[in-house]
Amino acid sequence: MTPASQIKRHPNGLQHHNINDEQGFSALIVVNTPALDDSGVSHAVEHLVFRRSAAFNHAESLFQLTALTDLSINASTHYNVTYYHCHSQCLQTCLLGLNYLLNGLLAPAFVTQDLAHEIYHNDCYGVINRELTPQQDDQQDKQQRAISRSDTSAQRCYQYGGDIELISKLTLADITRYHAQYYQAQKMHLVTGNIEPTLVTSLLESINDITKNKTPYCSKALPKADFFENKHYETTHFEANNQLVRWYIDDEFYAYFSKNYKNLSHLIESFDAQLLEPQYNLNNKQQFALDIIAPINCSETVLSKALANFILKHPEDKSVKENEQPNKFSPEIIRLFDYYQTLMRDLESALTPNLTPNSTQGLNQKLSKKQSLNLNKQTAFTLERGTVYPLQKQPRIKQQQTNKSTALLPVENLLLIQLSQHLSEGKYQQSEYKHRALPTIFSPLLMQAQLQLIQHQELGQRQDQEKIAQVFDPNHCLILLNINDTEQNIAILTSFIINAYPTFLASRTQGHCYAIASHYLTDSHHLAFYSAFDVDPCFRLSAITQSLKTLSKDLQFIAAALPLAKSKLNNVELKSVTADSVAEFISHNLLTNNT
Repeated sequence: MTPASQIKRHPNGLQHHNINDEQGFSALIVVNTPALDDSGVSHAVEHLVFRRSAAFNHAESLFQLTALTDLSINASTHYNVTYYHCHSQCLQTCLLGLNYLLNGLLAPAFVTQDLAHEIYHNDCYGVINRELTPQQDDQQDKQQRAISRSDTSAQRCYQYGGDIELISKLTLADITRYHAQYYQAQKMHLVTGNIEPTLVTSLLESINDITKNKTPYCSKALPKADFFENKHYETTHFEANNQLVRWYIDDEFYAYFSKNYKNLSHLIESFDAQLLEPQYNLNNKQQFALDIIAPINCSETVLSKALANFILKHPEDKSVKENEQPNKFSPEIIRLFDYYQTLMRDLESALTPNLTPNSTQGLNQKLSKKQSLNLNKQTAFTLERGTVYPLQKQPRIKQQQTNKSTALLPVENLLLIQLSQHLSEGKYQQSEYKHRALPTIFSPLLMQAQLQLIQHQELGQRQDQEKIAQVFDPNHCLILLNINDTEQNIAILTSFIINAYPTFLASRTQGHCYAIASHYLTDSHHLAFYSAFDVDPCFRLSAITQSLKTLSKDLQFIAAALPLAKSKLNNVELKSVTADSVAEFISHNLLTNNT
């Protein structure tokens, strides 16, 4: 049953739907962000919207919000839309998160230096660069990139996440123009859970909308010379003896081809060809690409006939929609997304100009009726002829520089003003801290670190040395510390403060890694520090240790962050913990004499 809701069009044009239920406080903002080329500009704007705004003008603000409150906040970019969302068990905390999002969306502060730190710099620096690097090094992804470049038709699907060769060429003007073109309040949809429209109106009144630029974003073309005309590039067997055969198919049949992928793949293998798994990346006609890599002597007619015969023999469920729910959504946000999807699916036919908040029930009835009609509708499907493209060479990837890492810039170790106000005004309510597992990409390093700790104990190392392990691989690093059972809560409390400390966060905010964090592992009683997709994982181990030394002496920052950290953990036993106690814990437990 659809929960009761309110509908409001705010003065700046933002369309707002509020769901009233008993599932905490949450917000979902939907922005139409079409992929116009392979530059990943929509992905880049998403990152920079989170970076800073006129009201939240520090790169560390986002991390301090999540480190010192129970706020969960995130975003994800897809082929034609970007979702921004946040949730909290406290109304005022969720409003603080929503205020952060609305300021970033409507009044971002785009700075040239942020493009270098957040997008791309010096071949291997920049957060998005670090995010894309492992994908670009993957052989399957290289194959997919070669395939994407092979289709040069007007109906091709773009790489909305960004091609490394184009994302590195994005300028401040590109970012500003794309933002102004698509990030307009009247084009956005806001769905909230238990946040009254009047509260959102108050937030919007304090924001100076900057979307004044009228110059549209200019699409970029993929470079070809560096990839396809290099005399020193050796063509692989994969590229020299194969061709790409591609069909564009309406998105309503995506679920059918995904469901039958394994059986279809076996069928295509009988022609010494390879069927690639379908990706939900649509072109401007709402079509996805079905790709086969086939020998040059294998005709498109034969492959089309084989696929058509399979479809005739297996006609069921061709028009069943794939679940379009983005995988980054938490359960708290899923209900907002489901409401939005239901609303948008038939809004044009169901929503009338005279609709008011009191007519929501009629809207829901119309939507339900229309959905029932759609379920009974049978869609005929005929496989059209495929198109054959010469298979281009796999693009070369710039090698990561091997010289000494660029030094981190100095930072101001300040606490976000809005967080200080948030606590002083008594708005922050106690919350239940949720324990989370270490990201799975660190599983191999975690095993190495645990083994190292065991070996230290067996070798009879000094007490301070046997409790700490440091490991790294080409992309990640991990520090693991043994924590006594009696110090578990202060370790968690300290990790909150560390995650909010600008000096500790500098590697992330200056684009040296994709993520850096302090993380307490409740199952094994370990405190972990990690850096993911780092330019120099070995160097990062010492940089993390140095930041902890700096924090242990920064009593002013610890004292400012400590009340918020206590409220987040909500543990009575920690009421008497002081800034000196935290500093002493860091010095005696997290640092060794030889670091």
